[in-house]
Amino acid sequence: VRVVWVLRERESGLTAKTGNGITGRRTFGAGTAIAVLLAAASAPAASPPQAQTVQLSIGGGAVDSAAYRWSSALAEVLSRPPGLPDCDPASPCGVPGVIAGAQTYDTTQDLLAALTDNRIATAVIPALSLFRQRCETQKGRSTPAITALKVLYRQPLYLVVRGGTGVIARPAEWIKKTVAVGPTGSDSEVVTLALLDAYKVPRAKVKLMRLPAATQIDAMRNGTANVGVFLGHVFDRQVGDLVAKGFTLMSLPDTPERARLLQNLAVFEPSAIPPDTFPGLPAISNLAQPVVWAAGPGLDAKLAQKLVTGMSEPHNRDRIAELIEPVKAVPEGLAFSHLPIPLSEGARALALAEKQPIDMVNCPSETGQLAGTKSSDRQP
Repeated sequence: VRVVWVLRERESGLTAKTGNGITGRRTFGAGTAIAVLLAAASAPAASPPQAQTVQLSIGGGAVDSAAYRWSSALAEVLSRPPGLPDCDPASPCGVPGVIAGAQTYDTTQDLLAALTDNRIATAVIPALSLFRQRCETQKGRSTPAITALKVLYRQPLYLVVRGGTGVIARPAEWIKKTVAVGPTGSDSEVVTLALLDAYKVPRAKVKLMRLPAATQIDAMRNGTANVGVFLGHVFDRQVGDLVAKGFTLMSLPDTPERARLLQNLAVFEPSAIPPDTFPGLPAISNLAQPVVWAAGPGLDAKLAQKLVTGMSEPHNRDRIAELIEPVKAVPEGLAFSHLPIPLSEGARALALAEKQPIDMVNCPSETGQLAGTKSSDRQP
């Protein structure tokens, strides 16, 4: 006699300690299960061996971030513990034997450190951090063996400025202004410094306020800062609130200065905020960076291929789209393009089998110019 008890813990809200002492929220996929076997007094009939259970951790951003919604969505669609019945081919289904859980991290630096140190198996992480780790590794030191599984979505850049007659329309007008950015080492600080250099704005003539995200917003509201640099969908609502109070978004049109910025931060791509995304604003030309599902050094190549295959299945893609709304996934044909780091062996095998285009951005050369060649993995 065998009795199977199934414990579903979707959005359980369990609090867990990460390896570096940071408290985060961990959620488990909808298929998380605990099987209990009760043997009868008589010898039971032989049963087929169950599939090996794989515990998969998926790191993401803060609880209110798009990255965490993505990590939770991946955990839900990929979980398929041993002992469950066969999948219904007409509905979402996980990877057999996998029990996946999502873990929050407050900063990208903490998330990347956990991935590099193998404290988590995978992470939903902005491409700039991976690009910098690969391209800024000191000579003579090896780059951590982080690989990409898939590009998931794009994270927008918002340059928020005060509205009215004195609106700041160009980066050159940041001189003698106060600009609120994220903490030291954050993606928004890196983008801001690169922007000043590309537009030939002397850093010494701009006052940078390096602040936590919530304090950045406060600095805009109370007039302490003239400009705010924000990266990511986590700021959608706050930017909308500022726009409703008379703030606006600065555009970055196609100019030689923007081209220079994209040479120095090659992982970014030209983008645009559609009209009426924020009430009263037209389309805004800006930049965006890919957000990547990345694998740590310890993830098995065969498992990587199963994970990417599983989350790419049409029913699973539809379910993920429901869970991450309103953030939009990149089209499947672009899911292995503009990579900041090499694809994992398993993901590369899948992409090649499906004849998907593969390319990886190159690090800037010593002269600051981006080499024009693409990865040798690129397919015709």
